[in-house]
Amino acid sequence: MKPVTTILRLAPLAALALALMAGRAEAQDRVQAEVIVVLAKEDAGTVDPALADIPALQRAPFNAFQSMEILDRKREQLRTGVDRDVRLPNGRTLRIRLQRVMPDGRYRVQVSINRPEADAYLPLLQVVTAPGDPFFVAGQAFRGGTLVIGVRVGTASD
Repeated sequence: MKPVTTILRLAPLAALALALMAGRAEAQDRVQAEVIVVLAKEDAGTVDPALADIPALQRAPFNAFQSMEILDRKREQLRTGVDRDVRLPNGRTLRIRLQRVMPDGRYRVQVSINRPEADAYLPLLQVVTAPGDPFFVAGQAFRGGTLVIGVRVGTASD
């Protein structure tokens, strides 16, 4: 086989390989996330069974809450460097940004909540989290309790 013919035959394979690698890179920059909005109260009550076995909620400061009710649960698709807004029941907006996928597979995520009557979002929390391991943000007063917002990025099998 002549060198030119070999190159022409390999060119489509090389193009396919490059397309596959680009597709994988793009897929790594996109990840599923779940946002769980919980109404937590210090008053005695029940804890939603879906929350009962989450270790982060059994440690301070979350273990001070005696009742927890899931108000909303949303699935979002995150892309690196792109803000994703989620409306909260108290009228505020949670903004999530996947900052980067770390070499070890963990995710660097920034979460912020806007102030009432303001367009600006202030960084609230920056986290490096393992796939499927939820982290929680609390502090927004709502209906006699506190909104606790959980964010789970990816799944444990990622």
